[in-house]
Amino acid sequence: MDEQRKQQDPTLVCTCNDLYIDDIEAAIIEGIVEYVEIMQYNDTLPRCGECDCHVQLLVEASNTPHSD
Repeated sequence: MDEQRKQQDPTLVCTCNDLYIDDIEAAIIEGIVEYVEIMQYNDTLPRCGECDCHVQLLVEASNTPHSD
């Protein structure tokens, strides 16, 4: 993982595959919540795996009820 690139763009989730928060959220909206399946949805596969925890945080956040 390229930490410098992540610091430059906080919306970048996976520097190996150039996946951004919007890419991950698009998969989640389609009902995909497993890490490998989210990668496949975006036509890629996990490489170093360091983004797994960030992806899981996005999945968890999508399951959190929002108060209006």
